[in-house]
Amino acid sequence: MINEGDLVPWLTERKPAMDRQEDKGGFLHIKSPLKGNRLLLAPLAPRDIEAVAPFFADTEVLYYYLPDLLLPRTPAQLQAMLDEWNDGTRNFVLACRYEKETIGLVTLSDLDTVMGNGETGIMLAGRAWQGRGFATEAMQLMLGYAFCELGLHRVYARVAAENTPSLNLFRRLGFQEEGRLREAMRRGGRFVDLILFGLLEYEFRKTGKS
Repeated sequence: MINEGDLVPWLTERKPAMDRQEDKGGFLHIKSPLKGNRLLLAPLAPRDIEAVAPFFADTEVLYYYLPDLLLPRTPAQLQAMLDEWNDGTRNFVLACRYEKETIGLVTLSDLDTVMGNGETGIMLAGRAWQGRGFATEAMQLMLGYAFCELGLHRVYARVAAENTPSLNLFRRLGFQEEGRLREAMRRGGRFVDLILFGLLEYEFRKTGKS
């Protein structure tokens, strides 16, 4: 696991409270891009991993989260997986915190700054956090960082075709359906399609008024 000192400055600087200023194009410039009205996206700490460990140990809630082997993970296995995900170069995992409590993770992976692409994903670690707009706010923060700080041109996501809440989330955020990866994920002795969503910078700027 990388330490806070190894991360790029946006993860470690102490920023002032959120300060929004609308430009002529309607886009909101946010001086503290990882802090929203309710949520903070922060570097992973041991307490964050402890908080999400029950999620990664439960195959029922993991069912559609990862498009790979459905496997409950021990805390040690989870640590190893997050170390791989969070290399601090092309892949980042941020803790999503509400009132100092870790409620989930947000990822930005396979970052290609030359082509201007990256893949994003989110999980909320418990039903208590669902249906309250937290996923939308967390993704808005991540997208603002990806487009405004990193200068990405396109952010994409892969979502199981049967994962209705996630499909609705990305559509609500303005993502466009770009294609279907047919039978790309094995679940329950059958294969499930993955829907490929993409969002371009100018599309994000159009919806960046809220």
